[in-house]
Amino acid sequence: MFINMTVVSDVTAMNPGAEAEMAYWLSREKAAVRKPEQIDVHAFHDALGLMYPMNWRCSEDGECETFMMAEMYCGNVTEIYARIGTSYYRMRDYSNLEHADILARIKEAFDRSQK
Repeated sequence: MFINMTVVSDVTAMNPGAEAEMAYWLSREKAAVRKPEQIDVHAFHDALGLMYPMNWRCSEDGECETFMMAEMYCGNVTEIYARIGTSYYRMRDYSNLEHADILARIKEAFDRSQK
């Protein structure tokens, strides 16, 4: 009886290590990010009532507000909701974004789409 054994010369193929695993999860996070999309008022308030919001912020004049879902979608990425005036938006991005950064990304995305 003959046994055919194959020797794998690349050890990382069998044991990827911490760096490869970290790179994998970071790529999954990056792939989970979604650009802002406009939603209706009902979807905004449904999300607000789903669970206690994380990082709920409002501008000083009350014109804009943002919040995040406390549950992460993948790694450090979560669903983010925003209201600018009477327009409502949803995006999926990193949970460490500040209120101003969220508003800037939404305005940038919709300024580009209107050109």
